[in-house]
Amino acid sequence: MAEETLVSLVLIAYNQEQFIRESVQSALSQTYAPLEIILSNDCSNDRTYDILKAETSGYRGRHKIVLNRNTKNFGLAGNLNRAFELSKGQFIVVQAGDDISVPERVEKLVQRWQKRESQVDLVCSYFEEIDVNGNPTGFIKKEVAFVPDTSQNALKWRCGATGACAAYSRKLYEKYGYLNTRVISEDWVYSFRAWLESGIAVVEEPLVKHRTHNNSISVMGRNVNTVRDYTLRRLRRRKGAEGRLAIAEEWLRAWQISEKKRDQHIDSGLRRLVRLRELQLRAYDSTRAEAFKLAMLFLLCRGGLINAAKLLVRHVLRWY
Repeated sequence: MAEETLVSLVLIAYNQEQFIRESVQSALSQTYAPLEIILSNDCSNDRTYDILKAETSGYRGRHKIVLNRNTKNFGLAGNLNRAFELSKGQFIVVQAGDDISVPERVEKLVQRWQKRESQVDLVCSYFEEIDVNGNPTGFIKKEVAFVPDTSQNALKWRCGATGACAAYSRKLYEKYGYLNTRVISEDWVYSFRAWLESGIAVVEEPLVKHRTHNNSISVMGRNVNTVRDYTLRRLRRRKGAEGRLAIAEEWLRAWQISEKKRDQHIDSGLRRLVRLRELQLRAYDSTRAEAFKLAMLFLLCRGGLINAAKLLVRHVLRWY
């Protein structure tokens, strides 16, 4: 393994005082070198930053430590942008402040990234799920990466590599730039960039212990239907719609930047996807009459009968 390549491990944290100590310790225990560890705290209002500082102040190991504290809350994408900006590695491994990386995680991801015969720009791995107390739930996630089937309706396009266990070539950041700060699933954007470049590879073993708890993004997204308060449920759904539009816009922007041979089918599909996502978001700020018109426009833009019906139910009947 060519260990002369500098790699960055980016650990992003926000209000995770319950988990951050163990997460940082797992980052410091990585076997790969040379490695810089970027610890970026997104203006937490709990003890997260204090614990980050305490865990690293006496560190005398071989890894370089960069501790960052945002002066205001930038959100997930903004915090990731800042951490990437501070990094210098040619390969960037991402870790959430409530997850745990096994000691060989960076080393094994780099080994796959450096394969000459099948180079890629994104490498991810399986992950093992743990509960709030760090106990294994017995579930190992293996379906961690997928690419879009462009023969389908644009609304069905999926491109992702589970962000909790992903690592990226620096080129994806330098060529395509900062993430739109409204993006709430950065892995959907970086995986699309990788798909446009050299592709995605998977290390078929769990290298991350991914924590599931009530405040994790994945759980909050799945549990939106259980929120009893109508206004809060609507706000969360609107935020999700805003995030999906931001992803669609990022996909279109990446397509325009990429050096791929122009494919009119993909180009028109991406433009239609942005238009459909715009209509879905506009419906949250519309009257019932306006929502009905938006649903008809959605149908005319080939958004699908079922999706148009959902828009009617949510924004005309106001059933959330």
